Amino acid sequence: MGDVRDETVSVPVPVRVAVVAEPGLLRTAVVAVLAATPDFAVVGDTEPAGSVPALLAACRPDLLLVDLDAVDDPAVVTGPAADGCAVVVLTARRTARALRRALGARVRGVVATDVPPEELVELLRAVARGQRMIDPLTALAALDAAVNPLSEREREVAAAAAEGLRTGEIAKRLHLAPGTVRNHVSSLLRKTGARNRWEAVERARDACWI
Repeated sequence: MGDVRDETVSVPVPVRVAVVAEPGLLRTAVVAVLAATPDFAVVGDTEPAGSVPALLAACRPDLLLVDLDAVDDPAVVTGPAADGCAVVVLTARRTARALRRALGARVRGVVATDVPPEELVELLRAVARGQRMIDPLTALAALDAAVNPLSEREREVAAAAAEGLRTGEIAKRLHLAPGTVRNHVSSLLRKTGARNRWEAVERARDACWI
C-alpha cells in the first residue's frame, strides 16, 4: 500500500481590520480598497462618535484604522479597549502637530489620506507584521518643521495672538511698543508664509513651533 500524502493547501488567514471614520468618501474608499485585498478582511466600521469599544469587542480586529482628523482625543480610541490590536491613523494633514498627536497616542502607523491605495495596503501589511510605520511624505514634512525658525519673542507674540489678544493687548502683556508687536507679526507672516496673523498662528501650531 502506497504512502498517503496530505494534499491540503493551507490558506493564509486574512488580517482582520476595523475602520473608524466619518461616513463619506474616505470611509467608503478605505473599506473598498481593503475588501478588494485578499489578505485583509474588513470586519466592522463605525463613525468616531459611535461606540468604538463595542465595535472592538464585537469584531476583535487585528488592525484598527482611525481617521485622526475626526477624533478629538486619539488616546480615547487607543485606550484599554484597543489592547491586542494595532492602531493605524489616517490624517489629511502632513504636519508635525498631527504626527505628534498620533505618536503621543502610541499608534503603530501613520498614513496620509492621499496616499495611493497600494501604498496604504503595503503600510498596513508592514504594521500587521509587527513593524511601526509612517508614510514617507508625512515623516519628511514633520522633519522639515523640526527646526523652529521663530525667535523667542516671535513665539511669545504668536502664543498671545493665539489667545485672541489684539496688538495693544499683546504689547501691554509683553511690555513692548505696539509698533514692535506689528514688526514681530510681520516676521511671523513671512516665516510661516501666511496671509494674516490667524493663519500664521495655525501654521505655527501645526509645525509645533508654539
